[in-house]
Amino acid sequence: MGYLGKVSGKEEPDKIDKIDLHLTEIDGYPAFQEAKLVLVCRKLYAQEMKEECFMGTEEIDKWYPDKDYHTMYIAEIVKAYRQ
Repeated sequence: MGYLGKVSGKEEPDKIDKIDLHLTEIDGYPAFQEAKLVLVCRKLYAQEMKEECFMGTEEIDKWYPDKDYHTMYIAEIVKAYRQ
């Protein structure tokens, strides 16, 4: 899972093919067969992270040295599946 969090899908669209997890569907929602818990969420809000909104520069230097900030999402959990 660390690989999926570190590698951008924009830069590597087939990144799921490079990990040892297997895609499946639960009630039409994509999930990994190996997951113990699957959360289905509805996006409520999205905002590009901005440098001026960080409380300090330590996090920017550590996590965003290239200033390639994430998009932050707020979501509602609408379903949960335990496998």
